[in-house]
Parts: sequence; C-alpha cells; structure tokens
Amino acid sequence: MLRLAHLSDLHHQIDWRQRSLWSSGWRGVPGRIELHALGRLRRFAGVGPRIARLVEQVLGLAPDRVILTGDLTALGDESELRLARALLEPFIAAGLLVVVPGNHDRYTDARSRAFEVVFADLLRSDLPDLADERGYPFVKLMGERHALVGLDSTRVQGWSHYVVGRLGARQLRALARVLEHPKLERRTVLLLAHHGPAGPSGGFEWNESGLLDAGALLQTVRHRPVVLLHGHSHQRFWLRARHGRPHLIGGGSSTERPGFWEVTVDDHRALEAVAHPLR
Repeated sequence: MLRLAHLSDLHHQIDWRQRSLWSSGWRGVPGRIELHALGRLRRFAGVGPRIARLVEQVLGLAPDRVILTGDLTALGDESELRLARALLEPFIAAGLLVVVPGNHDRYTDARSRAFEVVFADLLRSDLPDLADERGYPFVKLMGERHALVGLDSTRVQGWSHYVVGRLGARQLRALARVLEHPKLERRTVLLLAHHGPAGPSGGFEWNESGLLDAGALLQTVRHRPVVLLHGHSHQRFWLRARHGRPHLIGGGSSTERPGFWEVTVDDHRALEAVAHPLR
C-alpha cells in the first residue's frame, strides 16, 4: 500500500499592494487585476498560518509522500515561490514533498523557469532520459509496486494561460515512453498534474478543468494502470474510474476550502480517498 497526502492550490502571496502594477510584467498584469479588483488578494490574505497548520496536521498522519499539485503562489514571483518553499520545508526536510507547477506559478515568469530553479531538487527524475527538454515527465519510483509521475500542464502561450492548461504533444509522447518503460511494468502509476481532464461535473469545464489536450492525455493513459491527481479546481472531488478514464482526484484549494485528501493506493482499481478538513 502507498499512502499519500494530496494538497493543492495554496495561493501563498506576497503583499502585491507594495509593488507597482507593471512590476510583474505583461504576463502578470491580468493576474494583478484579478488580485486587486476581483478580490483574490483578500480571499487568500494570511494563508501562511493556515499552511503551517496543514503541514503539522499532514505530518501527524505520517504519509509515504505529500503531493502538491500546483498553484503554490499568486503570480509565480520568485520571492513568492521561495516563501512558499520555506513554509513547506518540514515536508522537504522529511523527504516527503513531490510538487508540480500550476498556472499561477507561471504568471510573472516569461521563461517559465523560476519554479524549476526554486524546486530543482524536488523535480529530479529516476528516469531522466525519458523526460522532454523541460524535464517533464519526472518519475519517482516508489518501492516495487508504485511510481509517481509529474507533469507540467502549463504549456500555454499568450493571454489564455490564465484560464486553460496544455501538456503538449512532446510531453505526451514522453509520457507514453515512460508508461512503456520496463521499470514501470507491473507498477501502478500516480500521475500528478495541475489541470485535470474533467471538472466536478465529470465533463470538461473551462474554469474547473481547462486542460485543452484532455482527450490526448486520456488516450495516452487508456488501458494503463493509472490514477490521476490534479488541482486547479478549488473544489475537492473524486471521479471514480469508468471505461476509458482512470480515477481522477481533484485536490481542491487546501487553503480556501481548508483541507486535503489522504489517498491510500493498492493498485489503480483498489484505492481509497478520505477528505480531511483542516483542524
């Protein structure tokens, strides 16, 4: 059995009121409007202590790994990323944290590399030769029966990166190679991504899933022993496996709807997920 704690969408933020609108670059401007005019800055004010409580509660469960499926920050400013990492340091020191980026972790980073700089040590793969040129998918082999595979669903150019996600053809081809590798034979694969292929309704939703190449992802993993854990939607939900689609577990926002999943996996058919509220 593999026991995971699944958190997502922490949205830790610096005080953007102290910085000019243009200090976050053109990519950050719509995000700044969302922060200031649409109330996100207020909604996620003071989440640091909440994250500290989450860390303490999760550590008390002694999971095998802690999964964090993106949107650690508000705009992906490097100082925000480093502050988020500091809050998560107890997980890192214990060798537990596995993390992938979300769209909010890219907003101010035109080259899309600050996340990889700050979390470089956590993104190393046990099968690095199978990754694409950006280092994804990365693979973490767990014992003899499981593997964690991290994906980057933020491969979107232009203004649409605020509302949708994409894995891209190269990354999907790399994922196919990973799933076919002999070292993953007879292993259940836990796929980690920020954007999921379906929202809480069970279908594609622009605001709740938004993965443009969801169909290609599902085709890539079809008939594979896969479970997908993702974020992006701030609702916490579990869509049970059905024909042509694996189990999908949406982490929700662990700070806006304070809590997380405890996921126990035997194989891709036999698993259990329990939602824990923040105490």
